[in-house]
Amino acid sequence: MKLRTKLVALSLLTLLLPWSGWKLLQELESFLRVSQENALLSSAHTMAGAIPMEFRSQLLFLPELYVPLRNLQQPVLDGYSDEWPAAGQGLEFFSGDNELGVRFLAGRNEGRLFVFFDVQDTSRVYAGLSGGATSLASDGIALRVRSPRGLFSFNLNPEAPGPLQLHSERGDSGQVEGYWLEVEGGYHVELALPVSSPNTDISFQVQDLSTASGAVQRSAGPMGNPDRPRWINLSPEWEDLSNWFERSEMATARTWLVDPKGWVLADSGPETSGPADRAEQSTTWVQRILYLLVAGSRTELLEDWPEDPVRLGDQVVGQALSGEDAISWTQDLETAVVWTTVAVPVVLQDEIHGAIVMQSTSDGLLLVTNRALGRLLFTTLALSFGLAAGLWYFATRLSGRVQRLSGAVSRAMEGRIDLEALPLRKDRDELGELARNNQKLLRAVADYSQYLQTLAGKLSHELKTPLAITRSSLDNLASQGLDEESRRFLERAQEGVERQAAIVRAMSEASRLEAAIGVAEWETIDLSGLVRRCAEGYAEVHQGRKLTASTPEGELPYRCAPDLLAQALDKLVDNAMSLSGEDDEVNLILRAGEGCFELLVRNTGSKLPGELKERLFDSLVSMRQRRGSGPHLGLGLYIVRLVAEAHNGRVSALDLPGGQGVEFLITLPV
Repeated sequence: MKLRTKLVALSLLTLLLPWSGWKLLQELESFLRVSQENALLSSAHTMAGAIPMEFRSQLLFLPELYVPLRNLQQPVLDGYSDEWPAAGQGLEFFSGDNELGVRFLAGRNEGRLFVFFDVQDTSRVYAGLSGGATSLASDGIALRVRSPRGLFSFNLNPEAPGPLQLHSERGDSGQVEGYWLEVEGGYHVELALPVSSPNTDISFQVQDLSTASGAVQRSAGPMGNPDRPRWINLSPEWEDLSNWFERSEMATARTWLVDPKGWVLADSGPETSGPADRAEQSTTWVQRILYLLVAGSRTELLEDWPEDPVRLGDQVVGQALSGEDAISWTQDLETAVVWTTVAVPVVLQDEIHGAIVMQSTSDGLLLVTNRALGRLLFTTLALSFGLAAGLWYFATRLSGRVQRLSGAVSRAMEGRIDLEALPLRKDRDELGELARNNQKLLRAVADYSQYLQTLAGKLSHELKTPLAITRSSLDNLASQGLDEESRRFLERAQEGVERQAAIVRAMSEASRLEAAIGVAEWETIDLSGLVRRCAEGYAEVHQGRKLTASTPEGELPYRCAPDLLAQALDKLVDNAMSLSGEDDEVNLILRAGEGCFELLVRNTGSKLPGELKERLFDSLVSMRQRRGSGPHLGLGLYIVRLVAEAHNGRVSALDLPGGQGVEFLITLPV
């Protein structure tokens, strides 16, 4: 991994800043929640303990069956439940087989009483002609009304859905107006009763007739026995207690008193907020999602909270009616409103007779959290990105300086630049110190390399005279009469001298070649012809060995020093032959590359030593594992390198795929 990549990866640690800020914001939001919960629970407990005595007595002696009356806003007798608050939360009755069900609600408007029946009946029968005869039997509702004016009975048996107008059986109760609306799975009946007193009791029985016999198949309702019906009390809202709640509650809270069945007995009333307030509370979907992420699973989305609930039956109320304090958090889908709902039990005479439910709108909680979150994310992310960009710029600059120094050192090792031109030498940081140390090291290496390059010539010059003296002395000794054992020692000494003379000749050859490069004759020749002629000569010298040559067809004109190239080929082929066995193959290949000619010598049966690959073409470096009879001073490949560099080319070596052998490549630019 590059230095720049490492530093940029390291900069990712700065993301711990927004993460820690996120955790801090969650802690802040949790602290605000707990504070508001404690305040609201304290107020609810205070309310539950301070309910006036008259309302405590009413809680103790609630009717067996009752439905709280709710004020209706301009009711229309059309059978629809749009104007009925919480239409799905009425008093429910079912038949024994649960095939017939009815939900009952009651309300009032301008002194008139209204009732609503939501009947579940999959088979409906209406009065009319049946089998050629007139039938008066139909599905219907038997209704009993008990008020200070008396007891009245009404039977609803319509011939078809639509408007209803009927009188009591005695005919002295006035006219009942209503509407029968058939809906999927049953029907709705909406009635306006001819009584105005709220102290009214109602009983009813919904009948479902059989389509085959016309007899009553099933019934549902509180009436049961018409002679002794169970009465549903139409109980008005406890307005005095509602007003007391309104005067006593917190400014931002709404309070309900519910009975053990969840019916709302008193309500402090909804909060009023103008259009401007709603506009200020509006939030984007991104802000709402972010708030849910901060709040986690502690806040539920709520499509709408009923403005005038008739019955509260959610989990919070159920938990309070079981004797435990309950807390719930909900959020509006479109605005910044967050509701905190708490419920505490109302205990009278050691029994639970209801619950106080308080709800506070916490629009500030969501807005404050979102604003804090926005500032936090913007600040920390900007800091993270800025720091990452700064580290990336620093890493890029640092990496560029290192690459400049590395490239200059490589070129200096190849002798292509002066050591005095090495970059970063005058810098005062660690890279400047590294550049200065590299300069000292390269100067020492250059001196050592120059010493090695001239060592062969110096040694050959200094050894010639001692070798000549030793040889002449041995020749004079050989002319003397020696016994058999002395002559054997003399021959061994002469062999050693000849071997030393061969070494001196090899060192002299390298020195002469270095001098000959400067005065070599350059001419344009056919490079293919040169390679083929050399290959033919090698085949004659190494008879019995597998040697092949491959050159392009036609002539390849090239300006070079032919003698030097031939000598380089001699060294490479001799190297390949000496390092391979009798059964191994040596290939001599010439091919035209892109803007250059490539001269390859391949052999099987050997591979490069991994530890000295970089020094393969240096002077006096020998890596032979096999030792022949001739001297090997490590000058052969050094001579090949000198020839390649004299032609502005280069030489390289690599192992063939699969360890099959070795390939030496001389690249000659055109």
